[in-house]
Amino acid sequence: MNYRDEYHVCEQCGKKFVFRVEEQRTQAELGFEVNTPSRCPKCRQQSEPEPGLRPGIVKFYDQSKGFGFIIEQSGAEVFFHRTGITGDVDAVTQEHAEVWYELEMTDRGPQAINVMSRV
Repeated sequence: MNYRDEYHVCEQCGKKFVFRVEEQRTQAELGFEVNTPSRCPKCRQQSEPEPGLRPGIVKFYDQSKGFGFIIEQSGAEVFFHRTGITGDVDAVTQEHAEVWYELEMTDRGPQAINVMSRV
């Protein structure tokens, strides 16, 4: 598939933004449908998350420190901590594990909670 940078206007703030090739490729490589976001990256980062489970892929998890990152469908990375894991910890903490999670806004930004295996 050929991807190209696409220019859009954010529905929230009205500013122009670029839906970059890298973000499109990341969505496709993770097995997600490539969807143009309706909001710019800044508004997506700052807005309250919609309730419900989201699909993601574990990018990294440090067993000794108890935290890692999930790549969400948009290609953005979301922090998660061992206390936010439900179910099989070993299945969820493997690199490239397919997970479901909920997003919670904290003082430090978005954080994945209720992280569980999709398999």
